[in-house]
Amino acid sequence: MITRAGLPAVVALASLTFALAPANAQTQLDDTERLLEELVNAHGVVGFEGEVRRILRREWQDLVPDLHTDGIGNLLGTFKGDENASGPKVLLMAHMDEVGFLVRYIDENGFIYFNNVGGYFPQSVLTQRLSILTPNGRVIGYTGMKSGHILRASERNEMVPLERMFIDVGASSREEVQRMGIRPGLPIAYETSFVKLGDTGRYLAKAWDDRIGLAVITEVLQSLGAHPNQVQIAATVQEENGLRGAAVVDASLHPDIVINLEIGIAADFPLMTSPALSQEALGNGPGIFIFDNSMIPNNQYIDWILSTADRHQIPTQFESVSGYGEDGAQLQRSSTGIPSVNIGIPTRYGHSQSGIIDRADYDNTVKLVRAMIENLSAEALTRIRTFE
Repeated sequence: MITRAGLPAVVALASLTFALAPANAQTQLDDTERLLEELVNAHGVVGFEGEVRRILRREWQDLVPDLHTDGIGNLLGTFKGDENASGPKVLLMAHMDEVGFLVRYIDENGFIYFNNVGGYFPQSVLTQRLSILTPNGRVIGYTGMKSGHILRASERNEMVPLERMFIDVGASSREEVQRMGIRPGLPIAYETSFVKLGDTGRYLAKAWDDRIGLAVITEVLQSLGAHPNQVQIAATVQEENGLRGAAVVDASLHPDIVINLEIGIAADFPLMTSPALSQEALGNGPGIFIFDNSMIPNNQYIDWILSTADRHQIPTQFESVSGYGEDGAQLQRSSTGIPSVNIGIPTRYGHSQSGIIDRADYDNTVKLVRAMIENLSAEALTRIRTFE
């Protein structure tokens, strides 16, 4: 057989041979990447944070002698870099839960309807693979929709509301779904996994919000040298459902000052139309939140953080964003008012199937938090607390 170009078919086909592995296929992961991979791949929908808590227990138990769980499920403890430490009690906090869904109803044909827990834009939920966590293990399903071949013109631009979406797990009846171990109330997360995006220094995964904050706390604890302060840790639950876990942290720990670790809202991609909506960009360092819907931080605290970052040559950027709430706000309003700040690692595409972060931002956040702990003094805390 001769091809149109006059070459034998076998030669033409050989010239079209492609590598089977994607260009950004996983390469060898370092310790930080392995920790991030395990945390983001874990199932931890609001109210079902057990997988994440088990990872943190393993990572923290040798560093935090009084590690314990409170009645709502928060993981708490105190780390002393110096046995005689008597300086301020500095709380590092991040939440374990991720936005997700709960099984609401199974119809007679085996299709599963669901409630969302945490904020979602419906357009990001349709036509996605989802994972239902059951006593028998994970069951994979798909949020199906009409084939484009039969969509009416009037439907093509219509937004499908969450209450009309369903999950198809391949079953033909309600009984078959039940035999899989699925019942109302079970958690559902996106079925996706950590990907190292080639050699860009960037990673793609679900649940950066807020597994990345937990990873920062872990690396800070592992790398802290001797310091005069008492470092408290709180891995909270149900942040995405009204900051519920953080509401009871003060009763257990009574911190003097709070560093809350979260995602920042990166705006450096084409669909963002104005930097007025969000100011962070990947690669520019940790974001210092000066405003969100839940908290306006102590300005003396902000100034102290910025001067600490400057002395240690750590890049930072500001973030001021509406439509955002975080656990630090609960501690700020606790007791007699606890100075709190939210520090965000810039993240693209928050509260969707996957997001992207930059490793340099992560590393600089670890450096900043460590510098804050090592440089905070009782005198500096007094100036922050007295607004002088």
